[in-house]
Amino acid sequence: MGRVILWLPLLIYGFLAFGIALMHYHIFSPAAGPIVAAWVNLIKPDLANLFYHYPVHFEMFPFFFGNARLAVGVITEAFLFGVFIDLMIALYRGQRPALAVSFGHALRRYFSLTVVWAVLIAVLYVVNLYFNDFIENVIGFTLKASPRRQLAASVALRGLTVLIYMPFVFMLPSIMAGAASFGEIIRRALGMFTRHPFVAFGLVLIPYLIGLLPNWAASQSSNIVANFFPELVFCLVVISIAVDVIINFIFLGTSVKFYMDRSD
Repeated sequence: MGRVILWLPLLIYGFLAFGIALMHYHIFSPAAGPIVAAWVNLIKPDLANLFYHYPVHFEMFPFFFGNARLAVGVITEAFLFGVFIDLMIALYRGQRPALAVSFGHALRRYFSLTVVWAVLIAVLYVVNLYFNDFIENVIGFTLKASPRRQLAASVALRGLTVLIYMPFVFMLPSIMAGAASFGEIIRRALGMFTRHPFVAFGLVLIPYLIGLLPNWAASQSSNIVANFFPELVFCLVVISIAVDVIINFIFLGTSVKFYMDRSD
């Protein structure tokens, strides 16, 4: 039962993402429609009208869903991951995991968890948003006319994403293991990272590679709409959510176990 309960915060995370996907699917629902309409008009008002036309709706689905999930994730993901980590720590210490207790522990550390997670998401978002502009405008390589350069830039961006994530691998575990201040959080997490950089690299790279295919497929909405049936986009998004839940279980579980084994 102790190991089964570990899945609960991650399943909540998955069902939350699935709920956001359903809202973007049922855009004419009396319950979800007004919320989605306000969201679409907020982030991309020039595309709002097109979003309500079939099959263009499914071409734009990953964009609006992805940004909505990102926004909700900033305020919920780190907290739910913190609950999972606290359950793992209790199990590691030979204690009986209790969901209510771990929720309380994560809630008391909500600010630290969310700040760290928000910084990571913000950095990754800015890098992904402006990376190609940097390549073209600063370095001077033209990407539009060269598929090979586009592929090289895509690989470089993914590598940079992994490198950025690496120093953050042990930050959430350090918070839930008792780090009281941001200085201590950084000291503990970066200390573990600098002592074991290849482990941190593997902890980030392997789950990232596992999730790459379903997430990539879910993002190819225009090709899918043109060559298959539009609703397949929604199906692939749901599959990517399920894969994310499993990946996070492996990634968080492994990183917590490693951190606890080697923490001072």
